[in-house]
Amino acid sequence: MNIEQQTYRFHVRAILFEGIFGGLMWSTGEIARKALGVDTLLLTLIVMAPAVSMGSVLFFGGWISRTGPRRLLRRAATFGRLPLALVALLLVPSISEWSRTEQGQQIVPWLFLLLITISSLASVPITSAWNGVLRSNYTDEKRGALFGLAQRWGSFSSGVCTVLAGIWLHYQNDAFPWIYLVAALAGWVACYIFAQVPLRDREVAAQQTPKIDSARALWRILVNDRRFLRYEIGFVLYGTGFMALVTAKPIWTVDAEFLNLSWPVLLGTKGLISLVMIMLTPTFGRTLDRIGPGRLSAGCFLGLSVYALLLGISTTPTDFILAEVVFGIVMSGVILAWNVGPLSFAPEDYGREYMAVHVALVCVRGLIGHPIGGYVAESTGDPRYVFAFSLVLWIIAAAVMFSLGKGTARQEVDSSQS
Repeated sequence: MNIEQQTYRFHVRAILFEGIFGGLMWSTGEIARKALGVDTLLLTLIVMAPAVSMGSVLFFGGWISRTGPRRLLRRAATFGRLPLALVALLLVPSISEWSRTEQGQQIVPWLFLLLITISSLASVPITSAWNGVLRSNYTDEKRGALFGLAQRWGSFSSGVCTVLAGIWLHYQNDAFPWIYLVAALAGWVACYIFAQVPLRDREVAAQQTPKIDSARALWRILVNDRRFLRYEIGFVLYGTGFMALVTAKPIWTVDAEFLNLSWPVLLGTKGLISLVMIMLTPTFGRTLDRIGPGRLSAGCFLGLSVYALLLGISTTPTDFILAEVVFGIVMSGVILAWNVGPLSFAPEDYGREYMAVHVALVCVRGLIGHPIGGYVAESTGDPRYVFAFSLVLWIIAAAVMFSLGKGTARQEVDSSQS
């Protein structure tokens, strides 16, 4: 069995658990608004934590460069994801009773934010290690297709879990601590499975690769690869609109004056999105290999602009479900372009570094997009203004990505990087 086949087998096993973790964490905004009743400020901070934490790559960069992917995965999973299980303390009767007091209602959401932030910080080394292995072990010709096939299983587990979570919360609104206990354990298991993947290149990356330990190091890569710079500009525009929308969306879907959706609809639609991804992700993977991440991203960003329009005109659960189907279709391609695109641009031995740049810039768009989403929704009293803002940004982002043309046209790295 060759290394691609071995990697794919571990990839599928790991992503079944990663899908559970990702699907449940993707519901955090809605859970925080509906179960904990957080205000707009805390909602913004909670949904903002995963994006802003990506900036920690500037602090973790040296450690990531020195540490092999197996150790990265094990340590980040243990110290970053397992603490999320502490949410389950709310299941202890005495603590649960205290959480309902005035003091508890003030403190618990902030502790919840802290645990979400710790988990988000762990995603930096986990993403770097995960994608570094895929960059090394999957060839350019098959990476998109193999990633898409594996992602299908992650979408399946994500969909099943979110649907079950929605049904459970419908009958027991205060059961949400169980969701985060399951998420913590599933995320930990996913990393430990993927840490067993055999490596094409041994643990530590080549010594001549650049160290990502400062903003200057990030900028040097972008300056020396202008096509990659343009790709990242497109993603910053997309991400700013995306993060603004996901901040305002729980207000639109949960609050009584807007859609006021039930738990089964809120989380069940996330399961529907996963079902759509199961069907389409392999196709998008082959499409990425054929046309490149630039054109794939451009088409998906235009699809997201349609989603923003449909979401904004939704007045019933049926309208909302239709919008979410469109979202699932286009996000199947966006997820692939986000995960595989930077690796397609990266020269040999530079996969981790290009991914580090990509991850760090998530922080930039998070610092911009989430506050805009929260502020505009709160100040206007209507999240639809945020949806309009996102729509405009996604059209501009699509134009930037179309300018890349077909393929990646990987360039040689300038010697000044090393």
